[in-house]
Amino acid sequence: MSAIRGVAEVVLNVRDMDAMVRFYIEVVGLASHSRFPSENPTIVFLEIAPLDTALGRAHPQTLALIDPARHRSAAGKFDAIDQRRSALNHLAFEIEEADYESEITRLGGLGLAPTVVRFEHVRARAIFFRDPEGNRLELICHDGCVSEEDAALAARRLDRELRPGG
Repeated sequence: MSAIRGVAEVVLNVRDMDAMVRFYIEVVGLASHSRFPSENPTIVFLEIAPLDTALGRAHPQTLALIDPARHRSAAGKFDAIDQRRSALNHLAFEIEEADYESEITRLGGLGLAPTVVRFEHVRARAIFFRDPEGNRLELICHDGCVSEEDAALAARRLDRELRPGG
């Protein structure tokens, strides 16, 4: 059994700190937790969700945005930011099923060209879009329209499709 209790933080290298902080607060809806230094920060922590753990009470689940060119502990350790060569595929944030349709409309109204996808095998549906620096984001929720039986059928179908030669 793993000792891991959850995700404490995800850290993104960014080029334009101000634009990225604004986007993740105003568009994604994360809350500002802390920034260092307080003026012209090189790292900003945004709260994803509170955690009721000893660590979580002072350090909730966060998305940290870091400027690798200016932040002392990151300087010189990263190549230029390039999404085509990044190990990051996407970041996914869970939303309530009741908010799904309004989020599609809201993101579309912001010119973010949301793409919708159903994942019947896990009884979920998602909205994909990109942040100002091209990172792919996903808002995902439960899909109550998919029964457990249909999910099991979809999982078997997906398994067959993803097999080599499938």
